[in-house]
Amino acid sequence: MSRKIFIIVVLFQLFLSVGCSQNVKVTGNVTFTDGEPVKFGSVVFETPKNSYSARLNQDGFYSIGDTKDGAGIPEGDYKIWLAGTDEITETGSDENIETTTKPRVNSKYTNADKSGLKLEVKRGAKQKFDFKVERPE
Repeated sequence: MSRKIFIIVVLFQLFLSVGCSQNVKVTGNVTFTDGEPVKFGSVVFETPKNSYSARLNQDGFYSIGDTKDGAGIPEGDYKIWLAGTDEITETGSDENIETTTKPRVNSKYTNADKSGLKLEVKRGAKQKFDFKVERPE
């Protein structure tokens, strides 16, 4: 009988540990250095093993996760960069389409190793991170 209780207790603890997320909701704003919001693209949080992203809205706001459902990103150290920030224009006819891209942020912010943006996400701390970026050169 005690063995059955032990097994039930172990299974219950396993169920609880799997059901409890260690992820953290992270929010913030991305603006240019003059204060204007970056209204396009996504913010990417990257570790050597994973990356997580959130789209920017018209106010430059992003949000990853919802504390009610446990979504978000795991605690840890992240490099931050921006994706989807190029303006793409297509011109020409159906047979001869030319595509041009124009950067809308400084190119260093489109690379995790060059952006210079880093942060540590911790549980229990205020997880609002604002970033200021430069316009293209």
